[in-house]
Amino acid sequence: MAMSRGRNLSSLLRDGLEYESSGQKEKAAQCYDESILILRDEMKRSDLIQQEVLKRQIRSLESAIQKMNLPGKGKVVEEGPKDEASAILQELGLSVSQGEGPALNEVVGMDDLKKELFTKIIYPLKFPDLAREFNINPGGGLLLYGPPGNGKTFIVRALAREVSMNFIYVNPSSLFSQWFGNFEKNISSLFRAAKMLSPSILFFDELDSLFPSRDQSTSDASRRGVSQFLNEMGGFREDPSKPVLILGATNVPWQLDPAVTRPGRFDRLIYIPPPDSRSRAEIVRQYMSRVSRKGEIDFEKIGEMTQGYSAADMEYLCKYSSQKAFMKSVEGKGDEMVTMDTFIESLEVVKPSVNRNVIERYRRFEEQRKE
Repeated sequence: MAMSRGRNLSSLLRDGLEYESSGQKEKAAQCYDESILILRDEMKRSDLIQQEVLKRQIRSLESAIQKMNLPGKGKVVEEGPKDEASAILQELGLSVSQGEGPALNEVVGMDDLKKELFTKIIYPLKFPDLAREFNINPGGGLLLYGPPGNGKTFIVRALAREVSMNFIYVNPSSLFSQWFGNFEKNISSLFRAAKMLSPSILFFDELDSLFPSRDQSTSDASRRGVSQFLNEMGGFREDPSKPVLILGATNVPWQLDPAVTRPGRFDRLIYIPPPDSRSRAEIVRQYMSRVSRKGEIDFEKIGEMTQGYSAADMEYLCKYSSQKAFMKSVEGKGDEMVTMDTFIESLEVVKPSVNRNVIERYRRFEEQRKE
């Protein structure tokens, strides 16, 4: 393919990605060099905000060229895998953490999920030799789904702390790009960083916004992104020596591309329902243990009275009740405390966010999966 300065930016970036993936690094670098010239010329006609976007694109291309380590393109500074991984994540606007989440025993309820996590993830990681004897691979994909506000992200952070794994939280907006081919490239870079940081957890929140059904999506970039993601997940299965747990969360699993939940991808789906009565009571008990100005509270009764409340709803109920008692104490300069009556009054204002129609939609999804 003849190199031409007359080609537009999208064409140059597409050709550069194709050359790079096929190992033709010099041709890829030429495409990227021409792209940088176009971007720099465009910067002269752009406002300050747009200039920052263009600068980031230029830095990304310059970094790609440097990593090819071509003659005359500058010497690549040797760095360790973790340094390189951190640089990749920083470029994507992401970061890695370890041991900063809640303890698993702080997660109220979810007994079935905890058992699943210990059986399929925690124990295989803590007893790797024994797991190998049983041919158990702790890596792979796990999808948590259910109504919002019920602790999907919370329990994943607790899992990362339990097994002392590097935790990478992926916000969908960090991977999207207006530039042709960059969405796929960002996905590839992210997976490469996760492997460098192994053992690690890659957690994709709002997975449905990243990988909607390709039949319903009108975006070419979205369809290409789904394909790239599936290719990357397949590659991870091939190297059990570097475990990377790929976890996702979604409130609308029926909007995901079906290929994402096929065997070898997010093939383990776990429903995270709203807390039951016992769990709702325990949420209130734990929250109120940090409130010293409280009177008699029937936690079990509150659990029974809050059918349909999410975990987030229960926490807000506790906050609202505490604030209500606090303001009464301030205004009356008295010894107001949080009591059962305070909670009953608060229930007139704080309503559940999960209704029966929502739960029914998840039930139908479960039945369709089993067919």
